Amino acid sequence: MSTQPINWTKVPHTKLVSDLEDDAEVVEAKAGEKQQREEEAKAEHRRQKEVWKAEEVQRPEEA
Repeated sequence: MSTQPINWTKVPHTKLVSDLEDDAEVVEAKAGEKQQREEEAKAEHRRQKEVWKAEEVQRPEEA
């Protein structure tokens, strides 16, 4: 075995990514997921609000 360190720039199939770039991608992905969850929660809240309004309209008609 060689005592020389591996020169990764000579390995063609390896993409070198710094830890900062990797961390930035993770943060960006998490932010995107969080935004999507927030949008889904808002859409669900709007849907629930519409259901409640529809139920309120039906209540006086039933009485």
